[in-house]
Amino acid sequence: MKAHRAAAGRRCDALLRAARVALAGLVLAALVRFVAVAQVPPPTRRPSSLTERLWEFSSSPIGPTHVAVLMPPQHERGARWPLLVALHGWGESNRGTEAGAWGWGHDYELGATDAELRHVPLRRSAFLGFVATTRYDRLRRDLARRAYRGMVVVTPYTPDTLDGDAGTVDLAAAYADWIVNTVVRRARAELPVLADRAATGIDGVSLGGLTALEVGLRHPETFGVVGALQPAVNRRVERVLGRRPPSPSPQRIRLVATRSDGLTRHVVALHDAMLARGVPHELRIIEGPHDYVFNRGAGGLEMLLFHDRALRGMPAE
Repeated sequence: MKAHRAAAGRRCDALLRAARVALAGLVLAALVRFVAVAQVPPPTRRPSSLTERLWEFSSSPIGPTHVAVLMPPQHERGARWPLLVALHGWGESNRGTEAGAWGWGHDYELGATDAELRHVPLRRSAFLGFVATTRYDRLRRDLARRAYRGMVVVTPYTPDTLDGDAGTVDLAAAYADWIVNTVVRRARAELPVLADRAATGIDGVSLGGLTALEVGLRHPETFGVVGALQPAVNRRVERVLGRRPPSPSPQRIRLVATRSDGLTRHVVALHDAMLARGVPHELRIIEGPHDYVFNRGAGGLEMLLFHDRALRGMPAE
C-alpha cells in the first residue's frame, strides 16, 4: 500500500511539474507577444512624401485581411511606376491584419524615408545613426548623379510562418499564390503601375524578408527583382531554395544583413547555398541592429533605393 501511495505521489508530482512547465510556456508566449505589441517605439512623425490608402479583402489564406497602398508624388500626368510588394516583420504579424498592413507605412515610417531620398543632398541623419562613412558617401554621390524617382509600394499583412511545420509551409505556399494572383493582379488593374515582370519587385524585413524570398523565388514569372532585409532564414535554406522553379530569365536578387544582427550568420549560409547552386544574387552587409530604428532608417532607405534602380533596369549605386 505504501509503495502504491508513493508511486501515485510521484505521478502526481510529475503531472504538477508538467502543468507548471506548460503554464510557464503559455505565459512566456503571451509575454513575448505582449512585448512585441507594447514595445513598438512611437514614430518620430517625420514628414512623409507618400499618400496612403487601405484595401480590404474578405478572403485570403488567413481569412479577411488588409493591404496598405503607398503612392508616390504624381509629378507627371499619366505617369506609371514600378511596383514593390513590401512585407513587415514578426512583431506586426501579432497585431492584427490592419495594424500589420500599416507596418511599413506607419511603424517603419516608409513615407519619411521616401522623402529623405528626394532630398538632395542626402542627409546622414536619414540613416538614424547607422551608416558607415564610405557607404553614406557612395549613396550621396549616386543620388546627386541619378535622382531617386520612387515607386508604388503595396504592403500586405504578413502571417507568421516561422515555425516551419507542415501547416506553416503549406500556408506560406498559399500566401505566395495569393500575393501573385490577388494582390499583384489588383495593383496592376487599379494602380498606375508598370505591369511587366521587370518592373515588379518584392522585399521585406525579418519574417517579411524570409517571406519575400519564398514568394519571389517561387514566382519568378511575376517578380523580376527580389530583396530581403535581415531575413529570418535561420536553418530554412531548403525551404527557401528547395522549390524554386526555373526562371524565364534571371532575377535580380539581393540579400541585406547587418553586422550586429544574430541572424546574419544564417543569411551568409543562405548566400553560400545560393552560390553553390549557381543562383545569381548579391549579399550586402551594412550597419544597424535588428530593430525598428533600422527599419525606419538604413533598412527602408536601402530597400527603396535598391528597387528604384533595379525595377528600372539600372545598375546599383
